[in-house]
Amino acid sequence: MGRSRRSLLPLGLVDELFQMIHPLVLGSGRRLFGPDHDPRRLRLVDAATTWTGALMVTYLSA
Repeated sequence: MGRSRRSLLPLGLVDELFQMIHPLVLGSGRRLFGPDHDPRRLRLVDAATTWTGALMVTYLSA
């Protein structure tokens, strides 16, 4: 995820969040939410699974 998008989350400037979650664990990598981010309330509005097992989810600000 790009640095600019990560900086919008803590400022509360994100209305909709779309994520693609792949069922693969490699042990390390970039974190979407850093340790300095305050928790935000999000509402799951859509979820679908692809034929490869990836999960596509859409959240809206609550």
